This record gives sequence, structure tokens and C-alpha cells, in this order.
Amino acid sequence: WYQRRVRDRMKEKSEKWKQKMSSIQKASEEEKAKKKREKTKVTGDLKPLSDELTSILTDLMSDKKINLNLNQKNNQSQSYNPFMSNVSQFQAVLSNKTFKENPLLAVKTHVMLSNSLQK
Repeated sequence: WYQRRVRDRMKEKSEKWKQKMSSIQKASEEEKAKKKREKTKVTGDLKPLSDELTSILTDLMSDKKINLNLNQKNNQSQSYNPFMSNVSQFQAVLSNKTFKENPLLAVKTHVMLSNSLQK
């Protein structure tokens, strides 16, 4: 009976010690992560900002104030056609004989011709 109580107390002490050590370790890891995020050159520490943004978005979604457009295929197809025409024009320019010989002169003549057509 007495031995069981002593074992229980030792077990409780051990659990408290483990919890204390894990909290200390977690705090030190969080501090290291914060320092690492602050050392990032352009962005700095964006974790607080991202946390706030996620909380704001969840609030807005719960209030149903934002209506997200889930049909993105339509948007992609609308932007695909002009993109492909630009790609084909760029390939035509690259395959042009005068552009291959002297790119600077080809661009210069193109600018001069486009300016004269606008006037």
C-alpha cells in the first residue's frame, strides 16, 4: 500500500518534469523559428500576418460575406487564347531572318514603323 503511493508520486513528478522540459523545448524551437523567419531578407516575419489573414478569412466565410468563384476553368480558357496568340507572335519574331541576323536593328525598324503607322 505504501509502496504504491510512493510510485505514484514518483510517476507524477516524472510527468511534471517531462511536461516542463517539453514546454521549454517547444518555446526554444519557436524562438529559433521566429529568428529564422526574421532573417529572411525581403519578407521578414510573416507568420503573425498569415495567422491573422486566416482568422479573418474564416470569419468572413462563416458570415458568408465572400462568394468564391469555383468555376476557374472558364477564367483559364479566357486567358488562354490571348496568351497563345502572344506565343505564336513571339515564335514568329524569333524565326524571322532579319531578327536572327541583327536583333537590335530589327527592333529599331519595328519601333520606327509602328510609330509612323500611329501618326
